[in-house]
Amino acid sequence: MKLNKVSLLFFALVLFSLPVWSQTKNFKYQASIQKVDSSGVYRIEISPDLIAKSREDLSDIRIADNTDKFIAYALSDKILLNYQERFIDFPEVVSDQTTDTATGYIAQNKDLLDVSHLGLKLKKTEVSRTVNLTGSDNLKDWFAIKENIPLEEAEQGSGTDYDQVLSFPNSNYRYFKIQVNGKNKTPVKILQVGVDTTGINQPVFVALPDVKFIKTDTGKISHIVIKFDQTYQINKIHLGISSPKYYNRRVVVYDIKKKAINPLIDTTISSGGSQDLLISAKTKQLRVDIFNEDDNALTIKSINVFQLKEYLISYLEKGKDYKIYTGDISLHKPLYDLSFLNNIDFNQLAGVSQSAIVKNPSYLIPGNPVVKDHTVLLWLSIIIALILLSFLTIKMTKEIK
Repeated sequence: MKLNKVSLLFFALVLFSLPVWSQTKNFKYQASIQKVDSSGVYRIEISPDLIAKSREDLSDIRIADNTDKFIAYALSDKILLNYQERFIDFPEVVSDQTTDTATGYIAQNKDLLDVSHLGLKLKKTEVSRTVNLTGSDNLKDWFAIKENIPLEEAEQGSGTDYDQVLSFPNSNYRYFKIQVNGKNKTPVKILQVGVDTTGINQPVFVALPDVKFIKTDTGKISHIVIKFDQTYQINKIHLGISSPKYYNRRVVVYDIKKKAINPLIDTTISSGGSQDLLISAKTKQLRVDIFNEDDNALTIKSINVFQLKEYLISYLEKGKDYKIYTGDISLHKPLYDLSFLNNIDFNQLAGVSQSAIVKNPSYLIPGNPVVKDHTVLLWLSIIIALILLSFLTIKMTKEIK
């Protein structure tokens, strides 16, 4: 019996001396997730700092539980808006003069909503027409969205107006142009264009830390260089313009990399607009060029930069500790079974937060001395253990005899 105890102790020492493999040792950074009071699907808001330290497509983000096991998640940067009003008006910007080919109406999508339908209010008519829908961000360059949409005839009954809905692929152009085709025919009257807010997904932004910018007025162009201390994901720039009172200027935004300057957006800003520039770039430096022509340069009192809020949607269990890991450049986008998301409204999910991002203490730095391969030691230990057990068995057998 004494020998058996010695054998068991020997085996235990061998097993505990072997290295433990970790799924998270290749991640540079980690952050804890707020512990939940009950099991369920949660919306985890991830911070701009974590996104800055992740790959551009966020494919290196993982969630691990307290057993170091990865769990499934989905990424989302949109939530469902809860508007009190049911209908959002898209105001008319320019009313095209009637031509031989079409009646034109340009509607402004001021909040840059993602929409897949537009509601039209028209004067009652009983004619055969089709509608072409195009989109633009600058009122100059127009792009086709959908063509030859049949215009419905008004139903008989009281009232002088009627409604029609135009359905089309999801779009978020700043301007929508509705052309009612009918060469050499009498135009129809469009009274109002807007959107029913039921089911509209709207991005929500989070402000990034204070940015540093330098503005230089050169000739007819103002150059603004914006710098960040990290490689942030940038989705919106707000220019705080204090003067002049009225303006309408062309603006081009560039992403500045080490040896490359990439244009991101070519648009216009005006005193009647939002002074927002919507872009998509993961960078540490931007340049904004404002074309003043012969006008005085704009006075920029402040610049605020924003990022789309990003969420991880995942099933979290009560009592478990979870961490978010990122910074493993070797990873590809994960493929998960997301059946737990069936019939889930993201906007109705309870939200949890993450802690500040820190360095992963178990990160194995590339280039540093790595742990030696213990395979040979393992097999040697097993062989020695077998020999020892065989010897002990033979000895015990002889003693019993």
